Amino acid sequence: MLSRIKAFFKYIKDNRFDRSLMRYFDWPLLIIVLTISLFGVVCIFSATSSQVVERPANVIEMLETQSILYPRLQLFWIGAGLVAMSFIIFFPYQLYEHYANTIYAAQIVLLTLTLLLARAGRGGMTAFFNWGSDRGFQPSEVCKIAIIIALSKAFCVRMKPIMTIHDIIPLTIYVGIPIVLVVAQPDFGTALVYVAVFSVMVFVSGTNSKLIWGVLGVMVLLMIPLWYFMNNSGSDNFRFTRILMWLNPEAYPDEARQIINGQIAIGSGGIWGKGIVSPGSFASLGYISDDHTDFIFAIVCESFGLVGGTALVLAYALLIARLIVLAVRTNDPYGSYLIVGVMAMFLFHVVENIGMVIGLLPVTGIPLPFVSYGGSNMLTSMMGIGLVLNVVMRSRQHEQRQHTGTERVLSLKRD
Repeated sequence: MLSRIKAFFKYIKDNRFDRSLMRYFDWPLLIIVLTISLFGVVCIFSATSSQVVERPANVIEMLETQSILYPRLQLFWIGAGLVAMSFIIFFPYQLYEHYANTIYAAQIVLLTLTLLLARAGRGGMTAFFNWGSDRGFQPSEVCKIAIIIALSKAFCVRMKPIMTIHDIIPLTIYVGIPIVLVVAQPDFGTALVYVAVFSVMVFVSGTNSKLIWGVLGVMVLLMIPLWYFMNNSGSDNFRFTRILMWLNPEAYPDEARQIINGQIAIGSGGIWGKGIVSPGSFASLGYISDDHTDFIFAIVCESFGLVGGTALVLAYALLIARLIVLAVRTNDPYGSYLIVGVMAMFLFHVVENIGMVIGLLPVTGIPLPFVSYGGSNMLTSMMGIGLVLNVVMRSRQHEQRQHTGTERVLSLKRD
């Protein structure tokens, strides 16, 4: 054990961060992320505003008359996320590959401890370690990064694509263990993120498409009864009711008030929106529960209208497209899988969150990346971006060194 620890620190010393890596930093990716994050702070300010009779005359009056508690906390989490991102970048991503199995085991332990020790919250969820009245940490969020690291190694060590059921069963069990622990909390939304990451990785690995759909079908069929059992299903269970009110919200006017009011807020924003701290806005009247977290997109559309909502969707599309381009350009299989995993995580979050707010998908506790208020998700999202930047910087440096070495060899041959 002591020799392993010494070898670990020697590896860190030999591969410490080189300032020359900053030449290969992908600034466009970071600019996209920071732009979305700062826009999210403005939206959180709008969502947590109090009722006004008249619109404040200027920004100074607006800040003096409205609470800035949540926007200020979100700025803190953005800063903390940048620190976490820097920490992820500091160590070479090959180190995460080397310790992928250890990271996988650590997440299993953490999810188990969460299930056993966390205090039950809304809906009986034991997904948070809480402190204070409204502060908490969600381990399953950070474990998304752990499963991306672990699955990336599991896929990149394969010598050929998965073509038979016997090949995919071990991988399905591998990812199924943490999924079961998350569903048991019960947190079905976060478990679906794990499924999405696994599914996209299976797809890009070149696996037979029929096999993919078959495995996904089996996983969903297995998750549904487990979720049903863990929630003591019945007509009085709020998760079961969520499905029913998604299918017919008008039949559940009280339970579906969040969905109905969210859609009314989206429509009331019109083309250009009502603006921030607007008299009579749903945000200031508190008609939409969780409007600064899961239902923040309703506030985006109410405050900034169709133009603002479309701009945010386009920003996310630009983020996803950038991640796809970086994954394709990365020659290292492990690094490419890491980027694909992060991309899949963001893509599912965006599609599910916006889909549930506009009524296309059932409501789950899925935040909108970089926009919804919350420390756990912001840290996880920034760590994911850190993984991508880590891969890009070191891959570009390696390619540059290879190119330089090739040019030197050719030059010597010519001489």
